[in-house]
Amino acid sequence: MSPRRPDPASPRPLDRALSLPLLETVYRIASLDVSAAERSEQLTIALREHTTDADAKTRVKHAVMRIWISPPEPAARAIRWAIDHPEHFPDRRLMHTGALLATVPFVGSALQELGRSFALAESLTVPDLRRRLVARWGEISTVLEATGKTVTSLRRLGVVNGGGRQPVNREPALAASQLGAAWLVHTLMLHRCIASIDMRDASTAPELFWAGPRDPDPSYPHLELHSEGLNRRIWVSAQTGAASGFPR
Repeated sequence: MSPRRPDPASPRPLDRALSLPLLETVYRIASLDVSAAERSEQLTIALREHTTDADAKTRVKHAVMRIWISPPEPAARAIRWAIDHPEHFPDRRLMHTGALLATVPFVGSALQELGRSFALAESLTVPDLRRRLVARWGEISTVLEATGKTVTSLRRLGVVNGGGRQPVNREPALAASQLGAAWLVHTLMLHRCIASIDMRDASTAPELFWAGPRDPDPSYPHLELHSEGLNRRIWVSAQTGAASGFPR
């Protein structure tokens, strides 16, 4: 099943390129057992090590809060699980890329286009990717700027190399634990806005070209594995449990 066309009203980052140290800082603060107000204040202070004082209070802060601290409601359970279970992510770059997929629709669109091009052995530059994303999201300044920032962020996370007018190439896959792989299926479903996905479709999803090996553990609590007929198995979003666990 193909993902739905992005909602024109949804946020369109990234207007700032992200890095592993920056995302690790945000993740650490998201893990703190403090009030939402204290978490926000501490994030502003911590971000000053990575950006300007103004951006630490506004643009960068707003972008990174959506990923780990105030995710969209549908993604809240998946993000909370990753915060509570860092032991299942031997490579933190995989965890952060999965969180971007779950919470930032534009990044998911970019990953999908890149994954398709790699599967077809196409040569894709940033201008090529920008044209494809403009066709999907519209030709507005935030979309035009976000493409380069997204590729830079993925390069810093070790997902791709190259960029600019040079072809964007895939890097070796990031290591996923079995529970981490199941979590990635969940992030894929969140990006596509779907409640179920065929197991085979999930294993070949272009959005997840950067993760492997993928052998999802069905004990992951927010998905259930169902059988349909003799040969079809599908992942279904589990509806039990608290909706988020995030402080309001």
